[in-house]
Amino acid sequence: MKNILFYNKKAKHFEEALPIGNGRIGGLVFGNLKKERIALNEDTLWSGYPKNLNKKGAYKYLDDARKAIFEKDYKKAKDIMNRDMHGCWSDSYLPFGDLIIEYKNAPKSNYKRSLDISTGVVTVEATGFKETVFVSHPAQLMVINIHCDFGVSFKVKLGSQLEHTTECAQDSLVMTGKAPEICMPPYYNKGESIVQGSRGMTFCGAVKVLGNAVFEKNYIEVKNQQDVTLLVSLATSFVDFKSMPTADSKGKAFSYFENIKSFDKLLSEHKADFSVLFNRVEFELEGSRDDLPTDKRIKMMNKSGDDNGLIALLFQYGRYLTISASREGTTAMNLQGIWNTHMRPPWSSNYTTNINVQMNYWCTDTANLSECFEPYFEFAKKLSVNGAQTAKEYYNCSGFCAHHNSDIWGMTWPAGFPDGNGDASQYAPWCTSAPWILNQLYEHYLYTLDEDYKAELIPLFKGCLDFYRDFLIEKDGELVTCPSISPENNYRDNGVSLALTYMPSMDREILFDFFEICRELGFDTPTIEQVKPASDGRIPEWAEEFDETDIHHRHVSHLYCIYPSHFIQSDELNKAAEKSLEKRGFGGTGWSLGWKVCLWARLKNADNALRLIKQQLTFINPSTKTSLKGGGSYPNLFDAHPPFQIDGNFAVTAGIAEMLKNESLPKEWSGRVKGIKAYGSKEISYSFKNGKRI
Repeated sequence: MKNILFYNKKAKHFEEALPIGNGRIGGLVFGNLKKERIALNEDTLWSGYPKNLNKKGAYKYLDDARKAIFEKDYKKAKDIMNRDMHGCWSDSYLPFGDLIIEYKNAPKSNYKRSLDISTGVVTVEATGFKETVFVSHPAQLMVINIHCDFGVSFKVKLGSQLEHTTECAQDSLVMTGKAPEICMPPYYNKGESIVQGSRGMTFCGAVKVLGNAVFEKNYIEVKNQQDVTLLVSLATSFVDFKSMPTADSKGKAFSYFENIKSFDKLLSEHKADFSVLFNRVEFELEGSRDDLPTDKRIKMMNKSGDDNGLIALLFQYGRYLTISASREGTTAMNLQGIWNTHMRPPWSSNYTTNINVQMNYWCTDTANLSECFEPYFEFAKKLSVNGAQTAKEYYNCSGFCAHHNSDIWGMTWPAGFPDGNGDASQYAPWCTSAPWILNQLYEHYLYTLDEDYKAELIPLFKGCLDFYRDFLIEKDGELVTCPSISPENNYRDNGVSLALTYMPSMDREILFDFFEICRELGFDTPTIEQVKPASDGRIPEWAEEFDETDIHHRHVSHLYCIYPSHFIQSDELNKAAEKSLEKRGFGGTGWSLGWKVCLWARLKNADNALRLIKQQLTFINPSTKTSLKGGGSYPNLFDAHPPFQIDGNFAVTAGIAEMLKNESLPKEWSGRVKGIKAYGSKEISYSFKNGKRI
């Protein structure tokens, strides 16, 4: 049962459904043999269209904002940032719709649904019955085979929360629709939340049948068949991030039906494509309860903590999600990868670039999936283009910059209240995402040693460096960023909770690395010093030793220098980081737990890393609302912020890979690893017993 998730009941919530994907098309299989639902996504289906919502001339207020921050007139600084240097929310990643199969006589006895993460195939089984579902990267189609020994009857329908129509045409069930121009995040409810308009994307989903079927007005009916295959094609009118979405979505959808192959051929090609990536890495831990359904395994792990095989499964699941959601030519993974069922998803299911999108790609190279990194590189290119306008309008600087949110259109302005009448100062005025992303792109080069790729990085680094040459300002004889924040965290000064500041430690650490890489690439750079321990022996979060408002805050931004930085730090700084982590504690949201796994793994403290891995395997019931302070795992192993955020899955996989790379293993681990990747495309393989290599 290794590398298998399985359950003895259907899914009621999407956090119980089983994810499949090929990078472009995503599906969540619920396994209901009365009314089967497969939730559909397509990676380019977003609200909106290309637009420039940079606030013109915002840079005119920059000097006043800086002066107010330096003089500790924080109310004035906050007013300026919210009123005069604000932006607008990002666009939203949208659900494509649902494929519904209404079974008339499917059996229910001996029910089982499972996902083989080594092949990317979901099966739903009962006595004499089997439903097989996968999304083929070679064919660019979702494939559903329904086999029943005694013959089964069912109807197939398509539906969507978006504006749409369905009909049967061209020997297919066809759904066409249009995405809205505006889809506000769920936490903003001023005016119309969703505006349909005429400039949004169109989309088309089509279903063809291999087998006997009747095409009615708006559904397909299959009667008493032993074997039928449904082929599902999805497409949108997206062209690129600079162009209006005017492509022929219906023509694109039907183009994938050319040269249709048999189910057996589609399945064998899919398995060969998927498995060649997945099978590069093997990870086994002794002690497993893989005879239990996955949801029960998580619950038992919470009680006994001794299912090491579940930890190995969680690691491989992160690799599985990477292969399924990020392939060459697709868009970068967003907050939910490619699996979203909400019309107004949490945080718009966008790209949050103050940690989350970076975290999505932390495990890609170490987990030996470097080909899956390409969409992230393309995402950075978008930011470099659009960020030039943002740099000019907000800071009167050359080069390019980006803030904490983005979307498929490459948004770079500071996200916030569109009318400036609200407080976004805790997250919006932070323009250091671009050098963080570029540092990560350079580390990808260290894994691959691809010189052509490195050459493509050079103009990106130059553009970002040009921005910081202009943007940095001198304070007390040192160059600093201002205005800035330590993402989403507040400090307390004279009893007042505040966010705006200058040169928080995260900025310092990111730029320290960025300038070092720039020098390696042959550029002259400004000089800044690396962060130093504070008077209490910890790594400070801000330039001044302010009091903390939340010592257990989910963000550990000030520990960037330990992880994900690829530079080796001093013993003094490592010890300071340990003290900082101990103070932050062992709680947190799902992705925060994953980041702390990475940090303790980098610090070679295997016991604390394992403690957090087990904490991340806390069972979260999708039917109950849970405090943001309590992260864990949903029944399908999706990371629970809560709600679902996929970055936690990738972070814990990266953290376990870091433990394996460093041979920093807890005593209770015995097993073997094969294929973990190190710099220079080197692979690491070894066996271990009681935490020691043998």
